[in-house]
Amino acid sequence: MSPKPVIGLLGGGQLGRMLCQAAAPLDVEIAILDAENAPAKQINDNSRNINGSYKDAAKIKELASHCSVLSVETEHVDTTVLEEIATTTKVSVCPSWKTLRLIQDKYEQKAYLASKGIPVAESVAIEGGDAMYASLKAVSAKFGYPWMLKARKDSYDGRGNLKISNEADLERAVAEFGKFSCYAEKFCPFQCELSVLVIRTEDDDGRTKQLLPYPAVETVHEDNICSRVYLPPRATPAAVCERAQQVASSVVDKLWGRGIFAVELFVTQDNEILVNEIAPRPHNSGHLFIEAVPYMSQYKAQLTSILDETLPP
Repeated sequence: MSPKPVIGLLGGGQLGRMLCQAAAPLDVEIAILDAENAPAKQINDNSRNINGSYKDAAKIKELASHCSVLSVETEHVDTTVLEEIATTTKVSVCPSWKTLRLIQDKYEQKAYLASKGIPVAESVAIEGGDAMYASLKAVSAKFGYPWMLKARKDSYDGRGNLKISNEADLERAVAEFGKFSCYAEKFCPFQCELSVLVIRTEDDDGRTKQLLPYPAVETVHEDNICSRVYLPPRATPAAVCERAQQVASSVVDKLWGRGIFAVELFVTQDNEILVNEIAPRPHNSGHLFIEAVPYMSQYKAQLTSILDETLPP
């Protein structure tokens, strides 16, 4: 009989806590790397937990030494050490460090998706330093006003974004974003935002084995936080919701590793779908699926997929 797998989790916040709640009735053990009193540790006290930062390479290696699989609560982790673990040990990293690294740089993420035929808003890299103002002027001439200035890294929930509505905003952009690596994105006057969770499994060669999308939900954001979710979306035709599922599945098919992924999308004024960004983990837009679907919550799906167990047909 093979030993029971232990999942190492980088991050023990709200999402990690809910993952532990799903793991308990399945008899799946989770070891958490985070601060001593992190929310997930409050309900998952075991000897394998490690106190420290989930960005600390030495701590990540220590966690990996106790686990058969490493997973993440957040994409903002050290992918260099995860690559080392995945390529030099028998510990699996789910999702793959390649996916995490791609998603960490939102410009590279968009460029990769565009190269694979995924519908995304047009974007261009912004030069930094002394050349930034001239680069912003060039983008304004290319896109016209308004357009979006976005930080390439460490931005989430609408943070790290600035709408450029006129020339006066360029000085503000240099002052607030001058120290960051940035990109410009053509403004999309969308009518609503959708989110689609997709479960992905793969074979031993890294090829997609199964993709299982959840129903599309409409998300409403207030103060950069997802405050409300509607299922079904209030004014989006069923055919557009199905198209959103197809696009989201196509996105996840082009990533690497097992797990659950949230694909956030815009619905344009013409009911076209544009991919906004990807979260390679459980997502706030998916909390309702703890009770709203007959097969499994996003947390059980995360556990089932990364352990390569059987998913619903």
